[in-house]
Amino acid sequence: MKRLSCSLSLLLLTAAPAAAHFVFIVPVKGNIGAQVVLAETPAPDPEVDVAIIDGVKLFMRTAQGEDVPLVLGRSAYSYLVSFEEATGPVVHGVLDLGVMTTTGGSEEEAPPNVLRYYPKTILANDPFDANTRLRDAVPVEIVPVGRPRSVRLMLLARGEPLADAEVAVIPPGGEEEIVTTDADGLTPTFTQPGLYSAWARFWEQAPGVRDGVPYEEERHYATLVFQNAQAEGAVSALPKAEPLAARLPVESSSLGVVAADGWLYVYGGHVVRTHLYSTEAVSGRFNRLNLADGTWEELPSGPPVQGMNLAAHDGLIYRVGGMQPANAPGEPQDLRSLDSVGRFDPEAGVWEELPPLPGPLSSHDVVVLDETLIVAGGWDLNGPTSDAAWAEVLYLMDLDADVLEWRTEAQPFTRRAFIATAHDGKMYTFGGLMPSGRITRAVSIYDLADGKWSDGLALPTPEINGFSPAATVLDGTIYVSAANGLLYRLDEAVNGWVEVAETTPRVAHRLVTDGDRVLIVGGAADGANFDLIEAVTVR
Repeated sequence: MKRLSCSLSLLLLTAAPAAAHFVFIVPVKGNIGAQVVLAETPAPDPEVDVAIIDGVKLFMRTAQGEDVPLVLGRSAYSYLVSFEEATGPVVHGVLDLGVMTTTGGSEEEAPPNVLRYYPKTILANDPFDANTRLRDAVPVEIVPVGRPRSVRLMLLARGEPLADAEVAVIPPGGEEEIVTTDADGLTPTFTQPGLYSAWARFWEQAPGVRDGVPYEEERHYATLVFQNAQAEGAVSALPKAEPLAARLPVESSSLGVVAADGWLYVYGGHVVRTHLYSTEAVSGRFNRLNLADGTWEELPSGPPVQGMNLAAHDGLIYRVGGMQPANAPGEPQDLRSLDSVGRFDPEAGVWEELPPLPGPLSSHDVVVLDETLIVAGGWDLNGPTSDAAWAEVLYLMDLDADVLEWRTEAQPFTRRAFIATAHDGKMYTFGGLMPSGRITRAVSIYDLADGKWSDGLALPTPEINGFSPAATVLDGTIYVSAANGLLYRLDEAVNGWVEVAETTPRVAHRLVTDGDRVLIVGGAADGANFDLIEAVTVR
């Protein structure tokens, strides 16, 4: 094949990932055929000359492993192929664009390389079927693993998992998301049903000469299109959360909740329609539920706040910071974070004021590790949210010290509206909002023993799952309740998220444990707060 021009090289290689173009095979409804496109996403791009991929070769891989060549026809912005003459679980292809060179003397220009694309689409109802894998037929391949609504992508290079590699994933109705494979070549978990597409690259040093043109590398790009969905009309096999007869005394979200010694303690929260803030929007009520008989008991109240949480340790309940509006209803919002810290003694029935935080804080979270109270994330509101100061350090207090005082440690992120939990001597923080306003599904882990941070497995998609989730630990296993209404557990043996149960979708809620049950408490959805408490029995 003759050497391609500089302009084509620039189109295909030098664009940023979000603007790069790849070959996708996109099935049409009923899997009777497909479009073959050159675009950023699996849809025809009228601004790209589809003739660039004129040499693409397509095959239907049958259930017996035979590759049947397919005949392509040209349309305005794509190629079309019919599947009438062959059936099988997967369609794949190769586009060899020959030796790519650039000119112009740019310091960042690519070395001469052979460029190849390996598009694939899965037609089988089961995208995890072993017959959908191409294996040695291609140098690079993206493979779905897992099960419906809990899928990960494995990137294979020369048949082996490729670790620490970037995979671009476009979930149903979403924007491209760049994720990184773990040591086993696996991406984070994706749960949305619908059509997925993905692309990844594998470059290798392989000097050679082709048509008289020397080259230094072979650059391989794999694409994948597949459906992640249960069969139409299928009923989820997941158990559903059961509502408790006892409900919260007040519908509330962004509240403080903790379970201790057979009681469920509930403090404050936002108690009017979401996104309305005034002196009447937050509560300072403090109650506890007897988990054995389902009766509520009112306890001494405290400052009206939301955006805080409770922690329990050695029979005592801790309350840290929170947000308190200063404006009356109908007045311009004046939102203030608090630095107050309180400790409640259930036996004495009284609150004790502790040393205040070094600075006001809300939309944060608190955990206790060993004898240390840790406050992570959040922001300091002092009027309009645009003027908020984001927390850049952890606050820690040794609860066993003779004199209680705060100290600080490094924190590698600025986030709020996230959740934290203690597990195996470490603090896990899940999701949250960043100063840019973007939601993150990132998981950051703090080791109290050495003060070091590490990254955990990101929360499952969709992106909204990172906003105000809830988490707890039961029998040494982490559980997370996300906005999509699913309860997950972290399977550390395979470093993956596993769906446990279906619950009522909500955010700004809390998780606690009671025996072998995970309790989902309060929260908000569609502008309204919940008084709902649901239970999932873990077996």
